[in-house]
Amino acid sequence: MTEKQKRFVDEYLIDLNATAAAIRAGYSKRNAGKIGFELLEKTRISEAIQVKIKGRSERTKISQDDVINEIADMAFQDISKDMNAFAKLKALELLGKHLGMFTEKIKTESVGTMEVLWKN
Repeated sequence: MTEKQKRFVDEYLIDLNATAAAIRAGYSKRNAGKIGFELLEKTRISEAIQVKIKGRSERTKISQDDVINEIADMAFQDISKDMNAFAKLKALELLGKHLGMFTEKIKTESVGTMEVLWKN
């Protein structure tokens, strides 16, 4: 892996946003979305990301299951003085995103050298 690719791996772990990670790692803003996607497709890079995620989980003693379980506990609590409606809604939103319930569908169509995007 190149130094720039190693930086991408570290940057990706911040927010799991490939485009933002590519920009922070020093790739062109103009092509960051494409480059970020291509980097994630590379076996060495995806393996490096998984190794770092596993290492972080071991260091912090926090797993993805721990986080999901805590969010689920919040999401399904009754609203009280300690739990406001906003916090409950946010917890439900996070669980829904985790389960893939709120995905945006975007169609793309190439027209010459211009790419046209629109949402359904």
